[in-house]
Amino acid sequence: MTTQSLHIASFLVHVRAAHCAAVAAWLADQPDCEVRAQDPAGKLVVVMESAGERPILERIDAVRCRTGVLDAALVYHQLLDPAIADEPQEAAS
Repeated sequence: MTTQSLHIASFLVHVRAAHCAAVAAWLADQPDCEVRAQDPAGKLVVVMESAGERPILERIDAVRCRTGVLDAALVYHQLLDPAIADEPQEAAS
């Protein structure tokens, strides 16, 4: 049994439209972070992988401090065993 885990999280960022591209670019430059969807009106969907919860929460706090950001909220968090993280998962019935 492994003692390490892989945290997968997604969060939404609501940002003023004028700052959307800059915030999305900043997020895309962050390690283990990917902007999966972007609405020019000011909504971003971000996915992040981490070895722990703290980096995810710190990233959310950091994005909240960016110019033009109105809020950021965690919407999904899953803990995986890294040894099987890339294997296909069966859909829940």
